[in-house]
Amino acid sequence: MIIQSRPVQLLFALLAIGVFCAATPTTAVSAVISTGEALALAERETNVERVNRVLQQESVRELLVDLGVDPIDASLRVASLADHELALLAERLEELPAGGTGIVEVVGIVAIVLVVLELLDVTNIFNSF
Repeated sequence: MIIQSRPVQLLFALLAIGVFCAATPTTAVSAVISTGEALALAERETNVERVNRVLQQESVRELLVDLGVDPIDASLRVASLADHELALLAERLEELPAGGTGIVEVVGIVAIVLVVLELLDVTNIFNSF
């Protein structure tokens, strides 16, 4: 039986490729990590969550928008910060009052975020002054 239809031929070709790929064995790579590495990863995740929690506050989001920074881009860039930069930013957040943040603290946090974004060449805010 010869298949004349082009779409049917394409479907059979893709099916053959799929069966071939499914039949090839794959290897899993795993490694043992040290306790220090595991703690560093956990600390990084905690710091990212802490900074993103502050960036999600409405007052901070409004200030970022007023300064021309997309809050989503800022959140994405937090994840790309180096461990020491992220730890410094999270440490600065720890120094804020527990009862909430005032306008001075919010401006300080946003200034730190903007400086980091400027150093990473994400924004060009300071070049316009």
